[in-house]
Amino acid sequence: MSVIFYSQKGDKSWPGLRIMCACFALGFCMAGPGYADDEPTPEESWKDKFSYGKQGLQFDDGTGNTFLWFGVRLQSRWANTEVVQDSLPGEPVSDSPEVAINRGRLKLGGHLVRPAFTIYSEYDIVDNRLLDLRATYKFADWLSVRVGQWKAEYNRDRIDSSGKQQFAERSIITPWFTVDRQQGVMASGRLGESSRADTSYWLGWLSGAGRGGDRSEADGLWLARAQWNFNGRVLGFSQSALARPEQPAGSVTVAAVTGRSGYTAFSSSGGGQLPGVAQGEPDQYRIEQFMVETAYHLRGFSWQQEFHWKTVTDKLGGEKIKLTGGYAQAGMFFSEVFESFPEPLELAARVAYVDPDYGVSGGFGGSEKEITLGSNWFFNGHRNKLTLDLSRLTLLEARVSKTSNRVRIQWEWSF
Repeated sequence: MSVIFYSQKGDKSWPGLRIMCACFALGFCMAGPGYADDEPTPEESWKDKFSYGKQGLQFDDGTGNTFLWFGVRLQSRWANTEVVQDSLPGEPVSDSPEVAINRGRLKLGGHLVRPAFTIYSEYDIVDNRLLDLRATYKFADWLSVRVGQWKAEYNRDRIDSSGKQQFAERSIITPWFTVDRQQGVMASGRLGESSRADTSYWLGWLSGAGRGGDRSEADGLWLARAQWNFNGRVLGFSQSALARPEQPAGSVTVAAVTGRSGYTAFSSSGGGQLPGVAQGEPDQYRIEQFMVETAYHLRGFSWQQEFHWKTVTDKLGGEKIKLTGGYAQAGMFFSEVFESFPEPLELAARVAYVDPDYGVSGGFGGSEKEITLGSNWFFNGHRNKLTLDLSRLTLLEARVSKTSNRVRIQWEWSF
């Protein structure tokens, strides 16, 4: 079986919808008549196999072997500047206030044939592009193998879904350091479960061409992530301590990426370039990245932090770019401390910075800083919430400091 990935600039033929419908139809076929013991009773019908659950419309064949769900997620936003995801300095952004549907996603997931074989597909109807198309087989707790296109498991802030963020958008470090969505193959698992050495790992190869990219544009990237679950419990990739756990869950993580590509930056749009970097030839740039990350949830308190190092070497021109950056953020449901505080309300704060030391003429040669205060009102967890955040952004470029304020109000809704 072969899978064709479409252009990173937008798919006018809506291939993601066709793929998702095909997966749904495949589930129906596999849910057909089986052994006599599995045949439905006279009271059962196809209608009984459909229901509405926490992920959206669900289909269950009744045997536990095939389960599919289909959901829609919308994210509408008002901002005092143009609504832009993962923008880098120098990219054109309007200063005018804007109301927009920032994200609109169609999602299909579940398992086929047996619970160990899971699939997931996600399509962006706002920008008309296929984001995720992946299949995973779990051989054991210590080994799963995934193939397809998905958001690489490098750093927590990017792995966390945009629908499960503590703020309206990720921090300013994201466009500089994210590996983002790639085609590839990844092995992962959990070792030493519930012990002091409890560790989750990810090890695999990525195309290096970005979402929907042509693999001829890159030699590929190797990724490794080791996450020590020091409480013996795995903290999921979701921000805000919504479950308000009585037992702490935390992690300390190191991750690294190395390889060659024609790109130096990645986003949901696909492969791109850092500010001041010219469009590259295939495999022109050697990318080396390293990251340290911590995360922790207890009762209504949440914390996460990352520190990044990145080096990009131009194998043709010999120039080298070095970048460092990081962020730290914390949130709290103060109703856990004060009874009079509204239970659905969370308050949060984040600081972040990026320091690109290009060492080349014509590069960015500046730095970025962010201070953001945020609040969330959860109607139904992350599936229905209102977010308000206020940011103070500082851009230092060519020894000139530019400061701006940003206000965003966002409604996240899934059904």
